[in-house]
Amino acid sequence: MRNRKLIWSLITIVVLVVVGGWFFGFKGKANLGKGEVRINDQTFSVDVADTMMSRSQGLSGREKLEDSEGMFFVFDSPGNHGFWMKDMKFAIDIIWIKGERIVGFQENAKPEPEKSVFGLKTYYPPEAVDRVLEVNAGTVAKYGFKVGDSVYLNK
Repeated sequence: MRNRKLIWSLITIVVLVVVGGWFFGFKGKANLGKGEVRINDQTFSVDVADTMMSRSQGLSGREKLEDSEGMFFVFDSPGNHGFWMKDMKFAIDIIWIKGERIVGFQENAKPEPEKSVFGLKTYYPPEAVDRVLEVNAGTVAKYGFKVGDSVYLNK
């Protein structure tokens, strides 16, 4: 009986450490694929986040993006995938994509360094999406992107 209690205690500790590490952010780098995303006449060099770890890491901890860079998130199925600004150091535009069409934007999402992970604002798409592009704040307005524009990924 005592051994069983000890085993369950150890299992609980291991699970808490693993879940806590994932939730509060492993500081290791996720393996990211590379690609190019084209919207209208604009092309962005992107890191492709298509695994749970790479999507969780996102742009967290990066100092900046160049004007022609971004991060492209690919999900297995459409959903209301929420995004937050955990460990972000610069503002971004979030472009919500379903298939190969833009369905909405979140412009100028700002870092919230003073907030705990539990107080961060979460941004959601206007409808279920299977792709998301993050670029520097002001990009959507600068290039005049609009709902319905086509988005192409070349890996």
